[in-house]
Amino acid sequence: MNRDRLWNERFMERLKELLRYGRYIFNDHLLIVLLFAVGGGAYYYKDWVATLDETFPTAGLFAVVFALLLTNGTVITFLKEADKVFLLPIETNLTSYFVRAYILTVLWRLSITFIVLLILIPIYLQTTGTGKALLVFSGLLVLLQFLNLYTRWKVDYDTDQASVTWDLTVRLLLNGLLVFFFINKRFALFAIVCIIFVIYAVYFRNKMKNSGLPWERLIVNEERRMAFFYRIANLFTDVPQLRNRIKRRKWADMFMKSRRWTPSSTYSFLFVRTFFRSGDYFGLFMRLTVIAALLIWGLNGSYIAFAIAILFIYLTGFQLISLWKHYDAVIWPDLYPVGEDTKKKAFLKIMLNILWTQNIIFTVSFITSFEFQRGLLLFLVLSGFCYAFLFLYCKKRIEKLD
Repeated sequence: MNRDRLWNERFMERLKELLRYGRYIFNDHLLIVLLFAVGGGAYYYKDWVATLDETFPTAGLFAVVFALLLTNGTVITFLKEADKVFLLPIETNLTSYFVRAYILTVLWRLSITFIVLLILIPIYLQTTGTGKALLVFSGLLVLLQFLNLYTRWKVDYDTDQASVTWDLTVRLLLNGLLVFFFINKRFALFAIVCIIFVIYAVYFRNKMKNSGLPWERLIVNEERRMAFFYRIANLFTDVPQLRNRIKRRKWADMFMKSRRWTPSSTYSFLFVRTFFRSGDYFGLFMRLTVIAALLIWGLNGSYIAFAIAILFIYLTGFQLISLWKHYDAVIWPDLYPVGEDTKKKAFLKIMLNILWTQNIIFTVSFITSFEFQRGLLLFLVLSGFCYAFLFLYCKKRIEKLD
């Protein structure tokens, strides 16, 4: 088998798939929303940055943001389920294939990292450093990205899942310390952490030196990566490749047992269980909520927090619309002696409860960092937006999906 041909075929196949679904994702409506969001955000962001001084925790902000960016991510391999059988005999001849995969992943991750860096540059220049220091910091990010992906590649050879968890924790800490010490010009401590990181990477390289290729782990990583993309694409069009994962969350049983379910609440029961246990709905809700709550808390009462809260409630509601189509490919719900209107009311109710929960969390986050009066105003604004989103947009959207 020609290794170069295999790589080119897999790369072009993935590129065509991304472009095909990308046409549905980046439609005119979304582009208009993004245009207003970016334009409005840039305007308020510029004014906010102008108010910052040397007391702003730039080092801490950079440490958290870039530690998360650098630690996250696995090598993009384009592997498929059948490869662990058909490519296994030529495993030792696939070195050039995986070198290309590694380089492609580094370039992709660096593109994301530098976009975030461009956004944060005004904060850095306003509070801490100079243009020359930024060039050195950019070089540091490149080196750290290479080192992080190399380390993760070696860690994936370990069949113990606990190794992956520990690796993510260790690298998150090391990346955060490196960025923090560099921004604060604590170069002696920076050098010590660098040495520890290199020793850590060399340890896993030596430990996994004679291990075979972790086919199962690499295929699972690839499936998770594409599942994330498919879930986004599924908001705009049907995605046959999408596989739903079921995750038991025993603590969520309190929400199921706290009320009495009747035949008329059939779909309410179904949607609640689906939200907590199927796919990544609950995980999506938690990620967006935590990120937004931290941003709102850190803005100390700025009106930018209003825009961020509205944006994240919109993103949450928009992505959870796919919950409506979750059982379209299953015949059993069609046999329920329940009308379509009951299903629609149940869906809008669960969506309202989810967005209201997010509204309350955002309001509490705002009040703890500023004042009650403006927090009450935020609550009223978000409440109005929730109702407008659900009954002016979401209701029409699910009607079109039918």
